[in-house]
Amino acid sequence: MSNNITTLMRNLIFLIVFFNLLACKNEVEEKPNSHKKLSYQEEIEKLKISKPKNTILSNDIKFINDSILKGKFKLDISRYELENSKKGCFPTILKKEEFYEYSLEADRTNAKEFKNLGDLNGDGKNDSVFILPGLGWCEEGQSYYFTNNKIPRIQTESNCCHAESIFSIGDIDEDGGNEIAEYYSSCASNFKSIQIWTLKKNKWKLVDNFTFYYNNGKYEAIKDFHKLHKKISKNKFKFLEISDKLANGKIVMEWKTVTMR
Repeated sequence: MSNNITTLMRNLIFLIVFFNLLACKNEVEEKPNSHKKLSYQEEIEKLKISKPKNTILSNDIKFINDSILKGKFKLDISRYELENSKKGCFPTILKKEEFYEYSLEADRTNAKEFKNLGDLNGDGKNDSVFILPGLGWCEEGQSYYFTNNKIPRIQTESNCCHAESIFSIGDIDEDGGNEIAEYYSSCASNFKSIQIWTLKKNKWKLVDNFTFYYNNGKYEAIKDFHKLHKKISKNKFKFLEISDKLANGKIVMEWKTVTMR
């Protein structure tokens, strides 16, 4: 009798465990996507829905074109979106008033307008530059964009960019497109830099980088930029590097000759 009861109990326990396992299996099968990882675009859509009122995503191209560029130029950021999606670099959430600082009408004293640089890529049309904040959290600074979507942006790690900080230095290599100089400021340090760029096969190539000591007492980077460079011949130019100011007030500076390769 006791053996029959023991066998019955074992069978009952087996059935309970079996049905519990079956129930768990059915629950998993009924919710196959409960832990599915969202795609980059799905995550962005989720951000759009959950973001607070009066905010926008940093890559909201419709807002950028309509409210920042005001229809003067239609920016295409698809290539940068693709790069960011590969890196999992999601847009940040910004208050609208923060973004309006980049409006072409917002602050003319800080040169938020387009700045004409002449023909940069040899297509016979003038190109201008303007500034936008990072499109995603992994873009540490602002970027310079151009009014031709074929010309790539120039990214920086600085949040002290101004359109007036980009200069045309003329067509040094005589390929039909102007070379440009970028006055790079880290916002605080006295030691700035001036970087020379050339556009080759729709990619920016760094030609050279020069130190510019801000409080040198003689030259202002933006006001006096035309005094700092001079073309010598095809593919060759001079640039005045100002690297320091000594305690006795003497400026450490040197004209350097650069040959473009």
